[in-house]
Amino acid sequence: MLGHSEVHRPFAGSGLFTRIGGHETVDSLIDGLYARIESDRVLRPLFGRDLSNERAAQKRFFTEWLGGEPAYSENAYLPIKHRHDLIPITRALAGKWLAHFREALEQAVSNASARALILEKVQVFALALVNERGEPSGLRAKSHGTCLRYEPASEALALARRGDLAALRQLLRHAPDVLASEPLSASLLQLATLNGRNAIVALLLDRGVDVNKPAPIETLIFITGLCAARSKRRKESEALLLKAGAKEDVFTHAFLGDIPRLEAELKRSPESAQAFDPAVDALEITPVHHAVAGNREEALRALLARVARAKKPLLAGARALREAAAHENVAMVSMLLESGANAESIGAGRWVLHPELAKIISKAGGSVERSGRWIGLSCTGNQGRKDDPDYVSALLRHGARVDDERQVGQGSDGGRATALHYAAKAGFLKTISVLLEHGADPTAADENGFTPLDWLERAAKSIDRDAVRRLLRPPRAH
Repeated sequence: MLGHSEVHRPFAGSGLFTRIGGHETVDSLIDGLYARIESDRVLRPLFGRDLSNERAAQKRFFTEWLGGEPAYSENAYLPIKHRHDLIPITRALAGKWLAHFREALEQAVSNASARALILEKVQVFALALVNERGEPSGLRAKSHGTCLRYEPASEALALARRGDLAALRQLLRHAPDVLASEPLSASLLQLATLNGRNAIVALLLDRGVDVNKPAPIETLIFITGLCAARSKRRKESEALLLKAGAKEDVFTHAFLGDIPRLEAELKRSPESAQAFDPAVDALEITPVHHAVAGNREEALRALLARVARAKKPLLAGARALREAAAHENVAMVSMLLESGANAESIGAGRWVLHPELAKIISKAGGSVERSGRWIGLSCTGNQGRKDDPDYVSALLRHGARVDDERQVGQGSDGGRATALHYAAKAGFLKTISVLLEHGADPTAADENGFTPLDWLERAAKSIDRDAVRRLLRPPRAH
């Protein structure tokens, strides 16, 4: 159901958002909803420990859902269905959430007819997320959001990747709940296909895995098994999938740069150039984004030509531009800018280090936004990041500021904190020096009153604390 626009875009172009009071009403609605969730002993455990980020994201979502600006689609990184897939949602739990929503709606929206219309549509939306009939299956027995912690499911992914047919067959016999998740099943099929594990492909298809259910190959780019097979030239897997009913689609042709099939599809259905991918439900991902993800310049050119011919605005162009810049593809960035993609919301990225890209994007109005997102990309040791002073310097040249703050987490590491806090904790000596040279305040306090030196006390044992202290402690006055 979430793949249908009447569920996730029911009020687009209706003017409802403005009529009910715009952002002020949405803020009141979501604050009321989360106040009720906070005190609900049954629902509360299904949400994260810190509700502030979820509350903010929900405001962006309902702003867009009620017909406002696409603040959610431009920044989200998971489809709605996937975000909720590992949370055990029964009809009863959906009903409890709807009851809280109804009460919050009654307080926030005074117009009775608008309330009735919103409630009708949100009920369809909530019920589309139901994934359990009664007691949670093993896969969802413990709420863990988007993190897969069900051991048999994790093991199944490893077995599918290496092609251990006997072990996977035995696992599915003892833990059939592994296939209770459509997204997980699709990932198993994709892994088997990409790695040429034809026996695994056949087993999964025999167990009823949907041959046309796509799985993510990168952020918000979902490809079918057929696309995966063709991308790796797995002819035997392709034959198995086609025999099982695998279908052609414009997203596959765009991702693979299959120009003959793409042109034929665009000729048959010109509007498919900007069709929304149903796999990512509420988010605006089109064949244009698939062409960018596949680094297929000719496919992108063909799609943009169709968009221009239809005299329609480019949809989610900022996201496509951001990804093209991440690929460091100057030709694609140029094409997207010429087609109307908005560079002003491109945000932080390594494009700032690419001389040609930085020049083109800056000229088009692109810069690093003041949200503090750049801090997470450059000043933390997360995901194996290293001390990268050149990157930080480039970010500061293109709009970042040393007094920007990053909002993240909770407790002693939560709230808002500067780049210097994060760099101190990561032990990035060169980055600390760059930040100080640009005027960063070593005594600045985060939202909880802690300074960068306080954050250093929570750093890993491998960090050279003395070296960090020498940089951060201001010289004593004589």
